[in-house]
Amino acid sequence: MPRLIVMTQPGKTRLVPLQTPDTRIGRAATNDLVLDSERVSRFHAVVTVGDAFVSIRDLDSRNGTTVNGSRVDEPQVLTNGDSILIGDCQMRFLAGDQEVTPVEALRLMTIPGLLVDLDKQNGP
Repeated sequence: MPRLIVMTQPGKTRLVPLQTPDTRIGRAATNDLVLDSERVSRFHAVVTVGDAFVSIRDLDSRNGTTVNGSRVDEPQVLTNGDSILIGDCQMRFLAGDQEVTPVEALRLMTIPGLLVDLDKQNGP
């Protein structure tokens, strides 16, 4: 099941499973993933889980959505390890079912490139 690692505050993370078909993200309480930040729009972005891929789409938010540093203007297909910024909230996309401890989740958010190392640990 695809998931997002969400940096909730410095030094704290949480794993959010992505719902099928859509996970709505924003500041409003009616979203599936609520982000409490003034830089996040009430209805900011949506992540769509399809049969073959997962994509993210910005919902014309004021502060935008970026994937790996590039602004998302059209639906963007996500790949394992992509860094996502919604307003000022940092996230990391996990495509697979690998187990991630809270310590590993924090390391994945703060140290680039570690996802490859995690894949090797959980590989065949």
